[in-house]
Amino acid sequence: MPIVTVSSVPEASEELKDGMGPVVVIPVYNAFDDVVQCLKALFQFTSSEVDILLIDDGSLEPRVARLLSGLQDVEHRVVLWTHQENLGFVATANEAFLAAGRRDVVLLNSDVVVGPEWLDRLREAAYSDARIATATPLTNHGTILSVPYRNAPSDLPVGVTPEGAALVVAASAGKLRPRIPTCIGHCVYVKRLAIDLVGPFDEAFSPGYDEEVDFSQRCNLAGLSHICADDVFVYHRGGSSFGQSAQVRRLQERHERLIARRYPYYHSWVDRTATSDTSVLALAITSARRALLGMTVMVDATCLGPVMMGTQRVVVETTRVLARHPRIARVIALVPPVDPPYLADAFAGCDKLELLRDGQPHPIIGIDIVYRPFQVNSEHELARLRVLGDRIVIAQLDLIAFQNPGYFRTPNEWEEYQDLTRRVLAVADGITFLSQHVVDEAHAEGLIAPGQPIKVVYNGTDHTRLCPAPRRPALLSEQAAEDGYLLCFGTDYRHKNRLFALRVFAEMYDRGYRGSLVFAGPRVPYGSSRPEEAEYLLTRRKLKGHLVTLASVSEAEREWLYTHASLVIYPTLHEGFGLVPFEAAAAGVPCLSSAQGSLSEVLPDGLEVISHWQAQAVAGQAMALLGDEGRRNLVVDMLKRRGGDFTWDRVADRLVDLFDEVCRRRRNSVLAREDAQTVGLAGALTPSYGDPYSWDFRKAVQQIGRRPRLRRLVVRITVLFYRVATRLHALAVRRRGEV
Repeated sequence: MPIVTVSSVPEASEELKDGMGPVVVIPVYNAFDDVVQCLKALFQFTSSEVDILLIDDGSLEPRVARLLSGLQDVEHRVVLWTHQENLGFVATANEAFLAAGRRDVVLLNSDVVVGPEWLDRLREAAYSDARIATATPLTNHGTILSVPYRNAPSDLPVGVTPEGAALVVAASAGKLRPRIPTCIGHCVYVKRLAIDLVGPFDEAFSPGYDEEVDFSQRCNLAGLSHICADDVFVYHRGGSSFGQSAQVRRLQERHERLIARRYPYYHSWVDRTATSDTSVLALAITSARRALLGMTVMVDATCLGPVMMGTQRVVVETTRVLARHPRIARVIALVPPVDPPYLADAFAGCDKLELLRDGQPHPIIGIDIVYRPFQVNSEHELARLRVLGDRIVIAQLDLIAFQNPGYFRTPNEWEEYQDLTRRVLAVADGITFLSQHVVDEAHAEGLIAPGQPIKVVYNGTDHTRLCPAPRRPALLSEQAAEDGYLLCFGTDYRHKNRLFALRVFAEMYDRGYRGSLVFAGPRVPYGSSRPEEAEYLLTRRKLKGHLVTLASVSEAEREWLYTHASLVIYPTLHEGFGLVPFEAAAAGVPCLSSAQGSLSEVLPDGLEVISHWQAQAVAGQAMALLGDEGRRNLVVDMLKRRGGDFTWDRVADRLVDLFDEVCRRRRNSVLAREDAQTVGLAGALTPSYGDPYSWDFRKAVQQIGRRPRLRRLVVRITVLFYRVATRLHALAVRRRGEV
């Protein structure tokens, strides 16, 4: 239908009086190219039943007038009103409020490009609550509603169109409809009740800037509210009408001062809204960011040392599979300042992976998840994790140390470790566990909050080969290797039950076995079984020549030991997962394992295991496995088949599922970003176990740090004393100089 031209409020009202629903109002002033894009999208994505009021506010570009007057054969009812001179946005909007009669009004900037379903979704948000005065969509250029970069207006990511952005934001949105202090003028749905109750825009803000803020505050004070329609995205070029001249900046500053005088609470309210990372708005913003940019994950890989051990293996494999996962757009590995020798090979071909050196400036923004695949060792580490990204997910590998006071130098250190574990799991936005067994233990200890996102993420067993050619450890003689050996992998913690392995080996020796027993694994400072082993060997000196202890082995040596072992024995009493049986089977060697703890969950049903804690019986099992090829092959085959259930790709799938769940929730408020300095202070005073500060002193500092009012008081007193002490010191120095 042809457009209708009017020249006054009564004429416009007459043309619009019969319509239903909101009137979309587009004030136009120059910016021809923007107007073309705006109208093209508006006509494409807006129902033909919606009335459109175009107000040309005295544009100086002839092309704009020709474009608007030349609109023909559009499906919408379009009313065109041309001002003979520029009245400014405030006066133009107020005319539109009058012209719309009793209908709602949508104010749409002429440099805005809408997307599919934009108006239906915007209206649905506006009417989701009777108290709502306005609804504003997300945009790329909209102060506190800017996405993908929060509070930072920007263009769309490369390759993303306004239509595409609108679709993905709508698809991922939770329709949270967060409350905001003010509507944003690029595109705002204004309900008629708000205009009726508080009136139109205040002419004191002519020609524009902050008129919507003043209007919004009048609504707020009248008991109404404003929301963000988080399932609507519109593209906004920004600054087309007013430009960025010095005169415009002075106008903005003048209006900002007026807002501050009228509403002294406003700017601090906006600041809190813009910076809170636990708010509903923060959740909506980050959801839209992920929709536009994809998920970004940082993996804490700071534990990667010169030797590839079990923890390093988990970190490397986890980082690799996340970097190739289709639902992850970007992975950042936080690595040590010095590259370990295997790093280049470990991360070769990971195109989505970036390395960030620990200790370097951290300019990266928009990190959705910081994942720590190994346990946190101090409050300081926890505080650092908290400021690296939006949310943290922690891997709780087991509760072995949590439940065993023997693994610490003093009882206080054990209590400190327990407190830290409780704190870490309370602060974490999500937690991974290596098995359901560990989850059950954590529940029994009261370590999981109701509703807290958790996920069982088993280890993968299909490791990437990263080591050089396997090599025999120097401390294992060629003769011992040729004679055959039982291999017992693991640290010398008591729960590893090496003493039992020694007893089994003694029984085997008595039955004629003349191979060796090889213990391979790091020594621990507390809770070691070495004293008991030494005592046992005092009366069995014949075994000493057949016992080889390797304090630690490289990845290449580890592979060699597995490949050449006659049998692997794994009598552990407590494990979070238990990789050893699967690693042995991968090398073609049977493993005689216990089924304690998580092993009962991860080992295949029907597998031959250590079922009695009598050394004679287990020695009989071991001797049978050494001599029965069919029995050996059965154990290996069963473990290999079961190991196929534990792949690193499945690890990534389960992790990403948890990351998605965590990202759909508000950030854990137990430790918000603003509390990180407090925890950092406490962590600085407790950098590691066994530090010189007394237990009571550390606990007192931590408790002060967790009480905001007390913390502020203590900090102020400390600063005061510091200043006084500094001045007294300076005075003393001057006096000494005078003498």
